[in-house]
Amino acid sequence: MHMEAQGYGDSDSRLVEETRAGSEKAFREIVERYHAMTFAVVRGILGDRSDVEDVMQEVFIKVYRGLGGFRGEAKLSSWIYQIARNEALNKARKPSVTETPLDDVVIESPEESRPDAEYRRKIEREYLERCLAELDEDFRTALELRYMGEMSYTEISETMGLPIGTVKTYIHRGKIELKRVMSRRLFVDLCKEGDRS
Repeated sequence: MHMEAQGYGDSDSRLVEETRAGSEKAFREIVERYHAMTFAVVRGILGDRSDVEDVMQEVFIKVYRGLGGFRGEAKLSSWIYQIARNEALNKARKPSVTETPLDDVVIESPEESRPDAEYRRKIEREYLERCLAELDEDFRTALELRYMGEMSYTEISETMGLPIGTVKTYIHRGKIELKRVMSRRLFVDLCKEGDRS
């Protein structure tokens, strides 16, 4: 039993059984427990916020429908991770309808709005998401699970089905790669600004 990693082993089994028996409360608990991880995985692959919400709903619908066939050979977290990853990858293969509006949001119009703290945070978050989207999928997912899902190395290792050493390497290399992407984007943006003036 792997109680120390997720801290949920026995209670996961209980929640699965109660959900199968028709308890909505038990399923809500599963959703709450694995929401951050699922969000991190899906956003790690898609980056786009509106797609993330759609896929999150699909993931938990599939989890609910699939619990009847869940035999417990894998940990519940690993099983949900695989569903989230597959759903996000399927969505990523389809052309995104929301891409253009997101691009429109990033274009600043000084006449219309005075940049304040909230607006800056929104722009920074979108910028970070775009940079993350350029990373290798494994690096991106590991970073998202660590910093958005707030998971330990052990939890990430079990969730992604990788040795802890590999997880640490992915996170380390992911941070280096993210800095490189952000620097390059900043340089390109500054060049574009220079061309306009």
